[in-house]
Amino acid sequence: MKHISEIIEDILVEWAYRVHDGMPNPTNPQHIIELRESMEELNLPNNVIYEVIQNLINEEGGGLSDEEKEKAKKMNLVHLGKGAYGKEGGEATHQSVDGKLVAKDGGEEPEKETKPPMKIDKNPMDKKDDKDGEEKSEKEPIKLHIRGNLDDGDNKVKNDMMKYGYKKFKKNTGKKPAPGGAGSAFNEIASGEGVVMLIENPDMSEEELAMKMYEEYKDTELGGEQKKTAGIKAGEIPDVENKKLYSKCIVSARSAKKKFERTEARVKNLQEKGKFGKVSKVQPFYGADDSKKAQVEMVNKAKTVVLPDGTIVTKKDVIAFIKAGGGGMNPSDTATFVLDENGTLMIQFHSDKTTTSDIQDNSTLAKEAQNYKDSIDRQTGMSPDRKKRAKQIVDDFAQKIQEIEEKYNNQTQPIAQRLSELPIEQQMEIIENDGGIRNNIQNAIFAKDSGNFKEKYRDYLPDGKEPEDLTTQEKYEMIQKFVKDSKGADDDVKVITKVGLGLQKKDPSIEGIDVKKLISSQRKEVVNLQRERVNKLNEEIVEMDGVEVPLGTLMEAEETIRGFHLTLMDYPPKKYEEGNPGSMVGSALDVNMGGNIVTGETLRKCTGVENTTEMKKKFKLREPEGKDKYGRDARFTYDSKELDANITGKKVFVYVVDEGGNEIEMGYKTYRSKAGATGKTNNTMTYSADMQNCFKGKS
Repeated sequence: MKHISEIIEDILVEWAYRVHDGMPNPTNPQHIIELRESMEELNLPNNVIYEVIQNLINEEGGGLSDEEKEKAKKMNLVHLGKGAYGKEGGEATHQSVDGKLVAKDGGEEPEKETKPPMKIDKNPMDKKDDKDGEEKSEKEPIKLHIRGNLDDGDNKVKNDMMKYGYKKFKKNTGKKPAPGGAGSAFNEIASGEGVVMLIENPDMSEEELAMKMYEEYKDTELGGEQKKTAGIKAGEIPDVENKKLYSKCIVSARSAKKKFERTEARVKNLQEKGKFGKVSKVQPFYGADDSKKAQVEMVNKAKTVVLPDGTIVTKKDVIAFIKAGGGGMNPSDTATFVLDENGTLMIQFHSDKTTTSDIQDNSTLAKEAQNYKDSIDRQTGMSPDRKKRAKQIVDDFAQKIQEIEEKYNNQTQPIAQRLSELPIEQQMEIIENDGGIRNNIQNAIFAKDSGNFKEKYRDYLPDGKEPEDLTTQEKYEMIQKFVKDSKGADDDVKVITKVGLGLQKKDPSIEGIDVKKLISSQRKEVVNLQRERVNKLNEEIVEMDGVEVPLGTLMEAEETIRGFHLTLMDYPPKKYEEGNPGSMVGSALDVNMGGNIVTGETLRKCTGVENTTEMKKKFKLREPEGKDKYGRDARFTYDSKELDANITGKKVFVYVVDEGGNEIEMGYKTYRSKAGATGKTNNTMTYSADMQNCFKGKS
């Protein structure tokens, strides 16, 4: 092991290289952070880092030469004991006053300083204890993708998501990831970590933050799973290897900047009102189950919990709100908590979307039917008998829809039959060139988690073959026969549909293998049933403040309010009510669409109504009409921009607010599959282009 003086020289060289002008300044908090990272870059274990710091600040011991002692004095390294704003390891020589570093002895402030973010009393993301179930060795330090101690908050689950990726998360951890996919997981985690990066260096530009994210996450499994973000122009992406990942980093950086700025402004406002002390910790949270548990733990440990507007809330209500995260009264998937020196905890929740064009809500038809019935129960102007009749209508239509959707998988039976009659060579060429199909084949015959052979395929094994000896072609032919016998489901069906679609694309003259075309009429029937359900319910009329509203239209208005989080429009004047956790949403929830913050005020301005009650009275439904911009039937959604593209779904309704004949289109509901061509279909909600543009202009 090197002598301590040699280690110091290595640190100084690395430190000087990292800082902007090559002149380390120990009174600059960002330089302090760079120093810590310099030591970590040299793979120094924690005890050595501690020893170096102690020797540098100790004039009497450590075996330093006089020259090295003098160097330590000049560098004034007493800041390093517990981070830039901390205490352990010696008395800090500078204090934060009005956002600036000022010498305690009355001397001049440093020549160059970086604004201490939110006047944090200590660095809340200190990495001096990197725990992951094993000791950190000098030669092979534990690779962390998340700042801070893995025992803090939900840092462990976020680190695991970055490390293993969305696809392999459950296999490696035994736990389910938060709802969504690889893109949403990255944005939710990276935007929270971006807040931490900005705490370390609040002067970073959006571009600098995006690049820092890219450098930190480019080698992670989750980073490798990213796809290009729509709306990011080629000119915004520098010459980097993984341009898809960088596009996500741009979006996450924008979101992080907004989260950081709003958090800082809220803290400052509360401090000015005397409701919040010096910040001691900032903890961003992801949306996994472990994240919710960590949020609850932080709430339980706090002395007082406040909303961003300073309202004190009960821990019972906060915990109920946290546990409802991801749906219902709390649509958030991330959060940022801020703790002060006195134990006061400010809570903030975020509904994170990548862009304004993201799907805002995704609901199964069964769940939507239940939402309808719950809304009917809440109508105070309806008698019990009227409610019963209305709910029976909902149940009748739900049954009809379910019967149709259960037939989707059956459409692959004749396709499997047709494929078995065609030459195998072209089919195998499609399979060999598509890793997704090969993965579906493997998962169809062998269990994903254990890798064990599925006994349902035992009778389909070729003579004399054991499962482990099967070739890809033999596996595929087994699946063909299995689906031909009407036994297919999940990955079995995906194999047949994907091969059929691939072959049909190569040779459109082959008939009977395009499952999307076969199912199209059935999906159309389901869409028509949804419209018929509304029309039937509209025979019932509900009165709202003297205005008669058809019940079916009202049910869709209620769905729109839920899916688009429109209850934000009611705050203020509505405010938190003890015992009603959902009433925290007005102050505690931000909808963050890639850096575009949508608040209640934004929604009021863009919709032209003051609250949800007014919206219900002015709410209208429209069926899509005319052609889309590519000249195709506007009632459908497609899998590409081509004129003859495959239909993937259908637009059910367009949502409109009618303000005295002046209609404002809010968004639309689309009926589409989440699980391939034969998957059961969900209803999704998306904002209209006009509403998206309004959000961008108002945020």
